[in-house]
Amino acid sequence: MLTPIIHSIIVSILATIIAFLVMLPLSYMGVFKSYRGKWLIESLLLMPLVLPPTVVGLYLLMAFGRYGWLGKFLALFNFSIIFNLSGAVIASVVVILPIIYQGLKGALASVPKSIIEVAATLSANPREILFRVILPNCWPSLIATLLLAFCRALGEFGASLMVAGYIQGKTDTIANSIYFAVQQGDTHRALMLSLINVAFGFIILAIIYLLTRGRIEMDNHY
Repeated sequence: MLTPIIHSIIVSILATIIAFLVMLPLSYMGVFKSYRGKWLIESLLLMPLVLPPTVVGLYLLMAFGRYGWLGKFLALFNFSIIFNLSGAVIASVVVILPIIYQGLKGALASVPKSIIEVAATLSANPREILFRVILPNCWPSLIATLLLAFCRALGEFGASLMVAGYIQGKTDTIANSIYFAVQQGDTHRALMLSLINVAFGFIILAIIYLLTRGRIEMDNHY
């Protein structure tokens, strides 16, 4: 029972970190920059939000499979994400990209423009403005976004199952372990894992509530 929990936590943490690193510069551009084709880029980034996870998993399988262009590239290094826990990480990254992107955009946009303008007049470059001005002034929303993405990755099932499969002790996570436990008639195991998932979700949502509540009270104070 412990292995799926450990796998889920590892996958969720890695997926959240990767998605954050990818989306931070794109979210910054989405808020503070104007460029041609912006609507197309944002539509592609938000696409996993409106697609069934199985569709996302299918496209990942086609890209990273034995005959996919990314799969062939990884094969040069004798590596594959198919039926591997890294496949679950990639699937989770794609699924949570829209959450990270929209959350980061909201967080970055919440910083008063006057603060940013003052930093710019003091000769701060864009990187200094982002890391020394913007991020420190929106950290509650930033943490809330990361926690929400982590929670979503923790419950990812469809795309992860299609790419990583279910191999007990190797690619089993909480979500797919619950499914196969039900299929095998092991209701007790399924119930225990689901309760653990619910507990994670409740704790994370409570933290998010406290963070956002504190932010709202701070804004009202000023």
